[in-house]
Amino acid sequence: GFWDDNKRTTFDHIHAPSSIDQSSDMGRPAAFLFSSVVVVAASTVLLPHVVWSFASVVPPICGCRSPLPFPSSPRRFLPRLQYTVSDYLNNLHNTDDDNTFDNVLIDSDAFDKQLDGDNDIITPMSWGGGNRISKNMYRVALPSTLLQELRTYANEMGITDFYRSLVIDGPPYNPGQEKSVSFQEQNWMVHRPKSHWKSNMHWLSPADETAHDDYLTILSAGGFDKVLESIGAYFNLDGLSAYHLSFIGVSQCERGFIHTDVNDSGVMAFNLIIPLMLVEGESPELEILSDDETMTRFYQYEYNVASMIGDDALHATASCDYMSKGEMRICATVYVGDITTTNVRNLLMSLTQAYPPVGNAKHLLDRAGDHWSKTDVSKRLPVPVNN
Repeated sequence: GFWDDNKRTTFDHIHAPSSIDQSSDMGRPAAFLFSSVVVVAASTVLLPHVVWSFASVVPPICGCRSPLPFPSSPRRFLPRLQYTVSDYLNNLHNTDDDNTFDNVLIDSDAFDKQLDGDNDIITPMSWGGGNRISKNMYRVALPSTLLQELRTYANEMGITDFYRSLVIDGPPYNPGQEKSVSFQEQNWMVHRPKSHWKSNMHWLSPADETAHDDYLTILSAGGFDKVLESIGAYFNLDGLSAYHLSFIGVSQCERGFIHTDVNDSGVMAFNLIIPLMLVEGESPELEILSDDETMTRFYQYEYNVASMIGDDALHATASCDYMSKGEMRICATVYVGDITTTNVRNLLMSLTQAYPPVGNAKHLLDRAGDHWSKTDVSKRLPVPVNN
């Protein structure tokens, strides 16, 4: 029953002149002219190749010395930059009239669809005949029963209607706001990311172990045990737990915020994004930045196929606007991992919701390998009570 589908960008900064002669009135016009020439020349030559952060900088004005130089920033992407990688790439999307950015590759290759039923349950994401720009991005074929089980669960719990009230009928929560909510007498937590996400996306997750375990039974009923088995075998892991669960819903995103879901797990933990409700005829939903941060690609979500995001894989919600159609996108997300004493603290750092308990390493370690084990076939997801 598996679905069958027929060098790192450098953030160098321009440094303002360290000194300008202001000893006389005669020196000021010359200083102004010098500053202007330097800024114009640098802008013309370097602007396409740099990402600027103006957070604490006062540029030279009328020949006056800037009190601070442009700060250097690391080569590795930092979300705190005022001018983010996503801003940079979005500008590249919209500015290609003069071929200035030919050296930055943007969605020029077709996506490779490689899944072939039971033969290729997991496959790396690639474009243009095998070009893998992000080594820890994968596609995973899902059992045909999982989509229906998750949709039914979301409908019967009231989750689908709840999202409709937030992102279609409105109003949404304020950016950064979170709130405890109840579905069928279970405790959940809803959270809207902060304003730098520039979208009306909301995350909804179980707030305690009871709600979490109930969600797990739906994954079990949908055949997710087979997915865990495939992941464990593909990456040669010792055990797996589905340790962090949520739903995500969105109808509008102005600009994606580049981020990672999992870091430094030893390629032992992943976030699976499972589409439940997509908007037909719209552009790809997932923006992926290459590991060397020199190019971006876009991926179109598919029913019965999960996007699996691993260590340090940079990605973002692609720009979208379904408001005029009165529609929304809903996905389930399932974090799975081989939890060890070596990676548990890094896994804790990636948690965004109330459950599992934030900062509680023992809680995760006690549940390591609960849902699949290389050596113990009894380790499985909890079975629904009515089964």
